[in-house]
Amino acid sequence: MIEQEAAVVRVTDSPVPRVTFPWVERPELSIVIVAFGTGLVLDHCLDSLGASVAADGIAAEVIVVDNDHPHRGHAAGNRVAISSRGVRLIQPTANLGFGGGNNAGAAAARAAMLAFVNPDVIVSSGQLRSLLDAARSKPDLISAPALIFPDGSLQELGMRIIDDGDTRPILQAGSHTPDYASAACWFLSSKLFSRLGGFDLAYHPAYYEDVDFALRAAELGGGTQVVDSVRVVHEHHGSATSPPDVSKQQQVFLNRWKSVVASRPAQ
Repeated sequence: MIEQEAAVVRVTDSPVPRVTFPWVERPELSIVIVAFGTGLVLDHCLDSLGASVAADGIAAEVIVVDNDHPHRGHAAGNRVAISSRGVRLIQPTANLGFGGGNNAGAAAARAAMLAFVNPDVIVSSGQLRSLLDAARSKPDLISAPALIFPDGSLQELGMRIIDDGDTRPILQAGSHTPDYASAACWFLSSKLFSRLGGFDLAYHPAYYEDVDFALRAAELGGGTQVVDSVRVVHEHHGSATSPPDVSKQQQVFLNRWKSVVASRPAQ
């Protein structure tokens, strides 16, 4: 587990921004993006968020957590600083991982509603408003969209757990009740996030912390709702350069959720 450090936040102020997020004193939505050596995909994500925030009339703040990278020339924060205005940028001195990075962003957030958005996600006009409204209407739930690949094919309508602790995408509406949805795009209340103590850092650097969080939410009587009328593009590569080894994270998950996993089907 890696200890959380106090976040130092600076606001980007490029003289020639490609995207601008107007400053709002009381945002209704805080959008948190965690990056680790992320390239052009983050530019595209911020472009889409800037256009959608304006089109949907949302008083939003965008927080980018640029996790420390062994090669600082790969730092996403450098790109964000020179290409944007109004982004709240956090640059930890360590790699906090996915969970720790999102926890740091959430701690700096000022809005009552949170959105966790991966840097390889592209949103369209109307989608932020639809997901925000869905999350507000059911504050005990995590709200997520259907995820699609860039070619328009379906990636998931939520996810389900099978009996070895692995997970499978739901690809047919109504075929299964989702155990969780990928945290590539989550909307939820800051109260729910705080009540659950954020993402568990035992899964550092990444994977299974979203499954764990969703199951903890379900234990409190909540869970996950997939707004399948909203289809968000997820390029599905984010900051990773090769398939990750998640055996450690899966074992942590199996040890904590034995009874849940044992109750799930084989496939």
